[in-house]
Amino acid sequence: MSDQGRSNVGFAVGIASVLRRYDVGAPRALRWGFLYAGLALLLACAPPPQSFRDGAVPITASTRFTPEAIAGDWHVIAAYASPLWPGCADQLWQIDSAATEARLMVRCGGRVRLDAPLEVDARGVMQVRSGALDRPARALWVMWLAEDRRTAVIGTPGGEMGWIVNRAPRLAPDRATAARAIMAFNGYDIARLPGAEPGS
Repeated sequence: MSDQGRSNVGFAVGIASVLRRYDVGAPRALRWGFLYAGLALLLACAPPPQSFRDGAVPITASTRFTPEAIAGDWHVIAAYASPLWPGCADQLWQIDSAATEARLMVRCGGRVRLDAPLEVDARGVMQVRSGALDRPARALWVMWLAEDRRTAVIGTPGGEMGWIVNRAPRLAPDRATAARAIMAFNGYDIARLPGAEPGS
């Protein structure tokens, strides 16, 4: 946040604090208005999530995709760190995409960190209907689905998130190489992708 941003936030929060402490005759609605203004300034000054993808490169979706093919449990093998998504080791996705009301559940060590409706497009695009994730630039594109449906590479048009997922907790080196190549083909900077190193 810039110095000016810090100053704006401090001013708004300070005014709201004075109003609350001394109750200078300002209506409750006005006091809450100052609090909301401070919060809005804080959010406006926060840096946007960084992108790991060259937006000039078109993003592609796998022709092997079907809602049934992507359904089930997926272990996250590698992922770009993003404040938009739960971050943890041993992350497990549970996708119920074949149901009438599709859903995505993300678990970290057994604990549910995300549970949201999922809009599934047969072209290979899944939109998480939850908060900041619910926008086209953050839709989940299944860029690659292995022929045996055991490995997938998923990205977003905005490039703020990207994953290599696998049915089993470990990924064979040849699969890791193929998955990283798909990431690179879709404009992702694989040098910044933790994990899934070939030969690991």
